[in-house]
Amino acid sequence: MSVLHSEQQPVDQPALDNARDSRIRIERALRSKLYSTPYPSEKAGAPVSKPSRLQAGYQHYADKLNSRANPYAPFNSELDWRVARWAKLRGPGSTAVTELLSIPELCDRLELSYKNSRELNQLIDTEIPNLRPQFKLKEIEMAGEMYEVYFRDALECVQALFAEPEFARHIITRPERYYTDEDKTMRAYWDMHTGRWWWATQRQLDRDKVGGTVVPIIISTDKTQVTLFRGKMAYPVYLTIGNLPKEIRRKPSQRGQVLLGYLPTTKLDQVTNASARRRMLANLFHASMREVMSSLKKPGEDGVEMVRGDGVCFRCHPIFAAYVGDYLEQLLVAGVKYGECPICEVPRDKL
Repeated sequence: MSVLHSEQQPVDQPALDNARDSRIRIERALRSKLYSTPYPSEKAGAPVSKPSRLQAGYQHYADKLNSRANPYAPFNSELDWRVARWAKLRGPGSTAVTELLSIPELCDRLELSYKNSRELNQLIDTEIPNLRPQFKLKEIEMAGEMYEVYFRDALECVQALFAEPEFARHIITRPERYYTDEDKTMRAYWDMHTGRWWWATQRQLDRDKVGGTVVPIIISTDKTQVTLFRGKMAYPVYLTIGNLPKEIRRKPSQRGQVLLGYLPTTKLDQVTNASARRRMLANLFHASMREVMSSLKKPGEDGVEMVRGDGVCFRCHPIFAAYVGDYLEQLLVAGVKYGECPICEVPRDKL
């Protein structure tokens, strides 16, 4: 039996004391009053002066339904809507809902506009207006084969999030700086608009044309195994905007994230050379993402009118701000080798 001996390193007590004092100072600062500094230009993130022909979310919804007398349209009544809401949000499943609605005279007595789960789904899909765009298909050629990419128009997804009526009072349109001391020497960060990136981007935008609203684009991906038996995979891409507070972005129930598309999950097994296969997989990923994000390039440079959920119009510049993914996906996005840092330029042996 062997015993491994290691020399005990001497404790650097001054360093520990400094670390403890710094932690106490920071924790005390977080509980203290915050001092804010607004962005110097009042035109930044301000509404545009000219009237817009675009519609806010509720206006779009009402015009599409063409029924202002019945607030529960396309359902017949509040009871009809409440049964549908229960079936989709609290129901045990489509089969159970169909069996429940098949009870004799139940649908007639409740005056329901559907008689089974299929009719309910068809009513929701065809009659209820949806601000979020439909999916489209694009084929990308790689290694002599065509691979399908299903995606939504990225600009329309951003417009849908910005125009969501439920988000109107939460939308942030200009950056701010926050400090924990009155002398404004210690910054406080907790959301996108309090960081350095938005402030610097807004300043760069104002050099070209004053009055724009930065819309930070946050993309996230997560390759997921769908089945346990045959190894089926899905590669979803999600989009959200930094104008929404993180309390909304991180809760799926708030619908602050949009499913932007599905990337190809092929492993290119027909390519025998491992190095060539890795390079082609990376090229396929970047070619797919280039197609998915292509609609944001020109609006990011020139700006595009977007209407908030309350009808107020802004000149918005959707600009890519952050990519959220695990370490392997960060390597794929940055185009660096395994073991290197996808963010900084510090060599591996210096980390």
